[in-house]
Amino acid sequence: MGLRGGWSKTRGQRIVRLSFLIFCGCFWLCRPAEAQDTSLDQRLKKISDQLKAQEKKLADQERALKAQQAAIAEQAAIVEAQRKQLVRLRTETAQPQQPKLLQIDATVPPPPAQVAQASPTPAPPPSQPSPPSRPVGEAPKEQQEPQVIQSLPQGLAVLTPAQHFILTPSIEYTQATANRLVYEGVVIVPGINVGEVTASTDDRSIFAAVADVRYGITDRLEAELRVPLIFSDDRATVLSQGPQGSATQSIYISGKGLGDINLGARYQINDGADDWPIFVANARTNLDTGIGPFNIKRNSAGIAESVALGSGFLGLQGGFSVLKVTDPAVLYGSVNYVYQLPKNINQTIGGVAVGEVDPSNSVNVTMGFGFAVNPDFSFSLGYAHSYVFPQVTYLGGTRQSTTSLEVGTLSFGMAYRVRQNMSLNANFQFGVTADAPNMYMIISLPTSY
Repeated sequence: MGLRGGWSKTRGQRIVRLSFLIFCGCFWLCRPAEAQDTSLDQRLKKISDQLKAQEKKLADQERALKAQQAAIAEQAAIVEAQRKQLVRLRTETAQPQQPKLLQIDATVPPPPAQVAQASPTPAPPPSQPSPPSRPVGEAPKEQQEPQVIQSLPQGLAVLTPAQHFILTPSIEYTQATANRLVYEGVVIVPGINVGEVTASTDDRSIFAAVADVRYGITDRLEAELRVPLIFSDDRATVLSQGPQGSATQSIYISGKGLGDINLGARYQINDGADDWPIFVANARTNLDTGIGPFNIKRNSAGIAESVALGSGFLGLQGGFSVLKVTDPAVLYGSVNYVYQLPKNINQTIGGVAVGEVDPSNSVNVTMGFGFAVNPDFSFSLGYAHSYVFPQVTYLGGTRQSTTSLEVGTLSFGMAYRVRQNMSLNANFQFGVTADAPNMYMIISLPTSY
């Protein structure tokens, strides 16, 4: 019994030891697998981090690519706008140059422009854009509206475009004073006179309502019709001083009605290209529709009882004007000759037989400038001078001739554009010579249609 128990105890110990060894071996064998699993997880985590970094980098690159595409699109839009502008400029250059005179008066609507179709020029590829003429993103500057000058004197305005007409109603006022001293007698010594002295003062005011119509036959030729309605009053004071004493007489006469109708035409000779001045030829006819000085009512002594409303003679006028556009001003000058046809009056006035009358002809010269302050307001300054030849009249078969006259006036005008096709103009003339009227004023409202 003791031997069996001892063996059994030894055997049991062996079994325990063997089990412990087996457990330790299994534990030792299991440790490399666990370490291997841990190393694999670390590698997977590292690969995952790298993938996330690559995705972030790809997203950043995609955003940068979109920004570059937007910049390229903007460059392409600018290049396309410049290409269209270049095509437009080439088209305008290929068209015939419009007369510079058409930029003077904005009340005249410009004729419809004929725009030629140009073949589009292919735009450069976005990858190789041409360098823009201005910084990227800067809007092109708007084209400034040309300055306009509407205040030029009558007869120097812009020509009316073809198939258009301009209606210009106006109010005109003229004020003139004439002083005359007549001595009939004998001069014994200077300062001692024996005879009669007559002094007279003539003060005349003339109001006129005028309707002026201009029609453009072509872009370089226009016709004009001018119809005035006149109201005139004349106040004369006569002082007579002689051996029998002195006497003063005042005379007031007036009249109203149709004045002299004018027909005219103007033709623009050149277009002002290559910095040349613009030359305009003009012709005008003055019809004797108004009551003339030999057709008014008179008393038995030949003293007038009404005033003349017209010249009483058929007149012809011809000449030319020159305009030089130097923005924002226009220099102008004109020369005209006025010829009035002689007429046989064949009347007896105040006991004197009046035969043929050869009225005064004249040469007129005008010069000055107009200045545009802005697109709506302009003014002008100028000087006009007329040399009036003597008038020849046959009285009782005797040839009588008057003296020549020098008529000089300073002119000032201003104009304001009320609407695109209408302006309000005011022109003034002031006499600077003894034979000139004191003042001449025109208020007009030209309107284009």
